[in-house]
Amino acid sequence: MPVPAQRRQPTISLSKASLTMFSLFRSRRDRTTTVVSGMDTFFREFERMKADRSVFDAQGDAHGDIDMRLTSRIEAHLRPLLGKWEGSTTWFHQMDYYGDGVRALTFRRDIFPRQTVPSLQAMLEGEHSDFAILCIVKDDLMDDSPRTTAACDFLALFNARMLVTKGLANQLSMGHAG
Repeated sequence: MPVPAQRRQPTISLSKASLTMFSLFRSRRDRTTTVVSGMDTFFREFERMKADRSVFDAQGDAHGDIDMRLTSRIEAHLRPLLGKWEGSTTWFHQMDYYGDGVRALTFRRDIFPRQTVPSLQAMLEGEHSDFAILCIVKDDLMDDSPRTTAACDFLALFNARMLVTKGLANQLSMGHAG
């Protein structure tokens, strides 16, 4: 009797490779990951890389539903690993709706779930291909002082690209985050 074929997992491109093996050299060479020095440079590049707001405006009234489907997928994926974000001191899902196609997640540095980066990025396909997931990594979620904000690191996931601050890229390549 033939053995049923096993369902193959989708092949993940280098840009979606696990960040446990994040390599500054490889990421720059493959041109799917941009590593920047800090917050100011990150947000200048982020604004350049994200989809123009007109893409989301063209979705009309459907944009809110499309955004909510992505929100639900992100939460369904992260809650089993991190618990609910409501009232949490370890992670936060920004639920404000700006219509710009950016889902923002904040994580405490010591629990940053780097193993989920490929699967989060894989969500950015189909109706979500123009969206971005912005990950903010902080030492303390409860401290919003300028000193703490300056010490944040950032990772932006796009359909086929990533943007990351050098500090977080170094931590991920050494295996010190999450």
